[in-house]
Order: sequence, then C-alpha cells, then structure tokens
Amino acid sequence: MRSVVVAIGVTTLIAGCGGSGSASRARSALATTARSTRARAGISAPSTSCISTNGYGGLGASENAFDANNDNSTGPAEPTPGGAWYEVTGTEGGCTAAFSVQDSATPPLGAREMLVLVSRAYLPSDAKQVVSTNSCAVWKSVALGRALGVPYARAVAIGQVAGFPGAAQMQATSQSTC
Repeated sequence: MRSVVVAIGVTTLIAGCGGSGSASRARSALATTARSTRARAGISAPSTSCISTNGYGGLGASENAFDANNDNSTGPAEPTPGGAWYEVTGTEGGCTAAFSVQDSATPPLGAREMLVLVSRAYLPSDAKQVVSTNSCAVWKSVALGRALGVPYARAVAIGQVAGFPGAAQMQATSQSTC
C-alpha cells in the first residue's frame, strides 16, 4: 500500500508541473519508474541476501536498515520529519528495491540536487556510475546483483517547480539506461 500512496503523490506532482525539454523527460521517467515499481514481481531474493555491510542502509539493504533519516543512522523505513521525506517504495525478499524522496527546501532544489539526495550514500560501495544526465543517473553494482538479482540502480528526479516539492526515486533494475 505504501508504494501506491507514493506513486499517486508523484503522479500528482508531475501532472501539476509545466515545462518542456529535459524537465518533461524527467517527469515522464519519474512517472514510469513509479508505475514500474508497483508492477515489479520478477525479482525474488531471500532476505539473507540483503547487503549487510555495517552501517549501510540504502538500496539492497534490508528494509529495516534503510537510512530514512539521511543522517547515517539506521532505523525503521518510515517517512522522515522535516523538508526531505524519504520512503521505501519497493522491497524484494525483505531487501530495499526502491525508495523515493520529496523535498521542499529553500532555496528550491533542481533535478540535479534531487539526484544527490538519492545517490552515493544509498548505493553499495562498489557502485560505478554508467549514465549521468541532469535528471537521471544509472549505476552498476555487483553487490546489487547478488542482493536483488539485478545489477543496476536507476535514479530519476524533478526539481521543485511553482511551489511543488522536488521528487526523486531510486530503484534496482536490469536496465543500464535512463
């Protein structure tokens, strides 16, 4: 149920934003990612395969280890208080397979800054970036492949526009493209 609520919020956010060019592509990619996260059923990894590096709470870690507070403390995977709102949006075998963040900081954050909120700290240490644009990035990780059965992590983002919070989503995927 949690992923459906987040997807509806992201869809509403996307529908309310105007613009063209890379911003429109980012909104489309974010909406597609939100829909595909709800529909994913092909990955099944036992919970013992989650990435369990001491202190790691990102993609591929157990849902309970997800670092929802974005401050290197691990705790339950719940939305956070304050301007940045992190939430696990998909799990596979007890491992975090997707998560999202919304942020309404001042000054407003662009798509590139939103990508930073879901990237390095939320990826295994072996992750290597293979694609980078202003609104999308892809990393490859052997550790993700072992934990979730797919070797890539894709993040898409849109910046804050006209009073709407910015949004970003990271998910494990088998695709190396944005």
